[in-house]
Amino acid sequence: MTPKWWIDESNLLASSHPSDEGLARLHAEGFSLAVSLLDENKQPPRYDKKVATTAGWAIYSIPIVEGATPSLVQVCEFTALIGAVPKATRTLVFCDNRSGRQAFMGAVYWIAKGLTLAAATARVSSSAGVDPGWKTEAGDEVLRKFEQLGWRIHT
Repeated sequence: MTPKWWIDESNLLASSHPSDEGLARLHAEGFSLAVSLLDENKQPPRYDKKVATTAGWAIYSIPIVEGATPSLVQVCEFTALIGAVPKATRTLVFCDNRSGRQAFMGAVYWIAKGLTLAAATARVSSSAGVDPGWKTEAGDEVLRKFEQLGWRIHT
C-alpha cells in the first residue's frame, strides 16, 4: 500500500490511491467506508469498484481536480458524510500519491470537531508524511468560510 497517515487515529485514515490488495488489507483491519477525492475522469481508480463493494466497502466520491482548492460545497459534503456515519466506522480518505486533498479535508474534519482554523491546520501539518504545500491562500479562504459556518460533527 502507498503512503498513509492518520487524520484521527483509529477512525480516519488518509492514504494515497489504493489498489484492490490495499483495500482488502484495510477491510481486514475493519475499514468499511472509503472517500475518494480523485477526479476519476483524469485519475481512474486503481481498484475494481464492483470487487470493493462486493467485499463490503461503501465508496463515496467527492471529485476534486488535482491541485484545485475544494469548494465550500465539497467541504460541506465531506463533513455531512463523515458526520452521518456511526462513530465506530473506520474510514479511508484518499487521493493520489500526494497529500494535498487529504490534508485539506483533514483540516475540515478538525474544524468540524471544534478546533480553530489555526489549530486544525497545525495539527494536519504536523502529521507524518503531509507535504506543507497543501496550504494555499485560496484554501485558507474556504476553510475560514467553513469555520464561520460553525458546522460541528460528533464522531
